Amino acid sequence: MSRGVVNVVLYDIEVDAASVAAFIDDPEPFVDGRSLSDEERAALMEWDVGKLYALGAHPFLLLQAARSIAVHRGLTMPEFLAEYRTAVERHGYPDFIT
Repeated sequence: MSRGVVNVVLYDIEVDAASVAAFIDDPEPFVDGRSLSDEERAALMEWDVGKLYALGAHPFLLLQAARSIAVHRGLTMPEFLAEYRTAVERHGYPDFIT
């Protein structure tokens, strides 16, 4: 896994509201030209939080990016937390050392 690269993408998504909106509209520019595996690229393009978590994305960066996307989608905090928990809990405690 290119954990460091995935984490940079997560940071780039979450850096500001315009970036969040741009990612939601078209995730391709966020993954183009990055050294990502096919699995990582697909997880980012499909915004599969559970898969990113299982692949070892840094939990704090993933949580923050997911929260920003959820806010943009109009989810309340309890709705977001329930959705996030459902996505990640089946994967247990992943190896997220970068």
